[in-house]
Amino acid sequence: MKISTDKLYYLCNKYQWFTNGDNKQYRKLFERNKQGASLETLATIIWICSDDYDEQLILNILKRETDIQ
Repeated sequence: MKISTDKLYYLCNKYQWFTNGDNKQYRKLFERNKQGASLETLATIIWICSDDYDEQLILNILKRETDIQ
């Protein structure tokens, strides 16, 4: 399953993910997405740099929002 960079950016803003990450880490998240990282990997990266979100909840949201099943 894949998610577009635009949608990933939208979700980070919508859910206020990545509030504890810096710009370099944020760029790396999108770089990993462009490289085809799994949703599980993306969820872990987001979780590490976010407050008040469970890793599994992030993954479930990413799965629900995927572009290609």
